Amino acid sequence: MIKISHTLAKFFLVTTVSATILCGSVHALDWQAANVDTVNIDPVHIDPTHNALAAPPIINTLPVERSLDDIFLAEEETISLGPSTLDLDFYRNTAYTCGFSGNYTFLVVEPRDKPGTEAPLWVFLHGGGAGYFDEQQTYKIGIAPNTDISRNPSEHNTEKTLEKLRDGQLFYRTTNANGEIKNSTITRRIMEGYRILIVSMCDHDLHSGMGTPYLNNPNGGEVNGLQANMAAIDYTVSKYPTTHVFAHGTSAGSIGAFSLAYSYNFEGISLNGIVMDSHLASDRTKTLIDSLVGVPGFVFAADFQIAEASEKIGYFGNEDYFGFIEDEINNYNYSVPTLDIFGPLDPGCGGGLPQIAEAAAAGLDNCEWVHEGFRQTVESSPNSIHQVRKAIGFGHVPTHKDGIASDFVDDFLLAVMAKAPPYPFAHSAEVPMMPQAFLLALGLLMLCLGAVRLKKK
Repeated sequence: MIKISHTLAKFFLVTTVSATILCGSVHALDWQAANVDTVNIDPVHIDPTHNALAAPPIINTLPVERSLDDIFLAEEETISLGPSTLDLDFYRNTAYTCGFSGNYTFLVVEPRDKPGTEAPLWVFLHGGGAGYFDEQQTYKIGIAPNTDISRNPSEHNTEKTLEKLRDGQLFYRTTNANGEIKNSTITRRIMEGYRILIVSMCDHDLHSGMGTPYLNNPNGGEVNGLQANMAAIDYTVSKYPTTHVFAHGTSAGSIGAFSLAYSYNFEGISLNGIVMDSHLASDRTKTLIDSLVGVPGFVFAADFQIAEASEKIGYFGNEDYFGFIEDEINNYNYSVPTLDIFGPLDPGCGGGLPQIAEAAAAGLDNCEWVHEGFRQTVESSPNSIHQVRKAIGFGHVPTHKDGIASDFVDDFLLAVMAKAPPYPFAHSAEVPMMPQAFLLALGLLMLCLGAVRLKKK
């Protein structure tokens, strides 16, 4: 079960009418899907050898179906962070399984020294790169940008325990190796009295999976990253008194933060802002990866196929349904203030590596070029609510450090809060479940949008 805002009741009527009108414009298309939330979108290919139809991939469309029914409190703990005390609540959602083993989990870090108090919510989506099974069921994965060490396929395909979220995320992002508190973005939010929600990625799907099959996985299963994250947020705001809500993604989590905000925005719920640190859902990112795979020092080997990694994700990896950030923020009433941060020394965007042809032609370094399309989109919009910031002298995920990137986040929050934005989930504990008719109407609308894109092609 999920909870939605009162605005959706009105939005349901508009959506139903819009879906009807839009579907009428694409009546020539031959719809074959019986379930409006599941669509086969790729053209059918004929294999002359076997004289059989190849099965096209399954794409689940917006809105994101998700379940809160199987979430339960698994562990509790009280810790110290400097002079402050933090209460930790660790939850497990058995509705969603990880790629290899275990279930999706999340960690609620209560406001320092004031558990249970009303507070803004800071949702953190950690990184972890990308990976997929190829047709031979061999797992393809990159290297960690900051260490140049090959990643472990199991790391982001198995359950995140309390210890992993506490030590590997909370402590690691807020303290130095010697245990001293560092003035990172998350540390600053803790000191300001935010409640922190740390979600997990355990299908290695950029936090964006919507329940489609985990392709070529010998264990079977689905990719559920976005479903699990939205369920975690829905649950948290229903159980803990919440004011404003922000999402902060680093590396792979940057893609997840945008998928999250975009999906809530589609339902009529506008998060107060998101921070995307060191990754961008842009066509330029794809071009960079295709140009640098196999180059020593880059995060992906020569045999890494970005197209296969995208296909694994489903909706947010399929250009027929979801374009790129430069297009989506202008074309679909995206109303979530978005901060894009990058460090020009980040090998994840080609920092310090040979300049690709497109960057050279534009007179930019690789990282600048990747983010330039979004920067131009922002600057071309009068009074844009979005920002692009370059953290000079920094590499990968600079918001985890004290310095200019974390200062950029502070400035962004001041700009957002200066407009006195409403609480996104102010009525979340009072409204009923999303009606099936509403899901039907929204699903129909998304089918028709996809059909229009396909027809244009």
